[in-house]
Amino acid sequence: MLGLYIHIPFCVKKCPYCDFSSFDDVMYLADDYIECVLKELKYYKNNFDIEYETLFIGGGTPSILSEKQLDSLFSGVYSLVERKKLKEITLEVNPETITDKKAKILEVNVNRISLGCQSFHDKFLEKLCRIHDADTIYKAYDILRKNNIKNINFDLMYGIEGQSTVDVLHNIDEIVKLKPEHVSFYMLTIYNHTEFGRLALSGEMVLPHDDIIEHMYERGAQALEKAGYRQYEISNFALPDRQCRHNLNYWKPGEYIGIGSSAASYFRQARYSNTEAPSEYIKRIRAGKDPADFTEKIDEEKKKKDYIMMRLRTKDGLDYAEFKAIFKFDFISKYSSIIGKLKTEGLAENEDTVLSLTRKGFLLSNEIIQQFF
Repeated sequence: MLGLYIHIPFCVKKCPYCDFSSFDDVMYLADDYIECVLKELKYYKNNFDIEYETLFIGGGTPSILSEKQLDSLFSGVYSLVERKKLKEITLEVNPETITDKKAKILEVNVNRISLGCQSFHDKFLEKLCRIHDADTIYKAYDILRKNNIKNINFDLMYGIEGQSTVDVLHNIDEIVKLKPEHVSFYMLTIYNHTEFGRLALSGEMVLPHDDIIEHMYERGAQALEKAGYRQYEISNFALPDRQCRHNLNYWKPGEYIGIGSSAASYFRQARYSNTEAPSEYIKRIRAGKDPADFTEKIDEEKKKKDYIMMRLRTKDGLDYAEFKAIFKFDFISKYSSIIGKLKTEGLAENEDTVLSLTRKGFLLSNEIIQQFF
């Protein structure tokens, strides 16, 4: 399986917590950018024998594009990619950008939408500096459903300043009423170089204590599972057979091609990522130059680290027999002391065939995974 990711870096307004490559002041580049995205995609078509199984268009805010630009993007992509072989086509959208006209375009071009909700409380949306309110979420969801979008993900955030477990559970109650097929339930992460990072470092922003965040996660996950959403990765829950195929490929880990500024690829034993600035990306593509700023070859050691890191993010965990078949040594024998310690501390469940993290372990996954390196 090979996944295709296309990055659309434009936003109406840059969120102060956002660590993704996105810009709210270069929308005038959109037409040129789409042209260059299609040129880069054509390069792969002309030089490699590739069949994609999933397409994910993320950002930024892809749905900020006009109806004409969306039409141009989709028609261009499908002239270069065999659409009938794509089992999943996802577009990320923000509620305030959804109109009936755009939804009609999405109906005929995608089969999955990821909706950036974050919260159903207006006061927390304001804290996050989102430009939509809760009512806009309901309206956008209704428009998408009326236009025959049958597979929708909600992004939902916890760990916001001033938020309680009761607030989180209210959000999940609202989700259960609407019944999207998928929920990404993730913690607000503070990055030092963002505006929220500056506020946190200066003490102007005080986030919930770790114990409260752990409680939010555990209670929220329990509520989602009680409503029929099975957890299959640290932050992802889905109704039966509605897991995100594109992301499952990342966690396998499988190969993928990233198109656009800052897009990352993992292809033919190499990892590489494109230049971040949209203007520089356009300049390089038009000059026929490689848009990548970073490249590294994946040797056996890096491949092993990727496998451990990605598999321990999933609920199914790391399969010992599969690991041995790939890497030719016994995982349990080499890491027995770490496995025993994690199990004793309630951070992992060690069955005869699989090592998987508990919910408490998921919250500490970065620290746990580092112990194996």
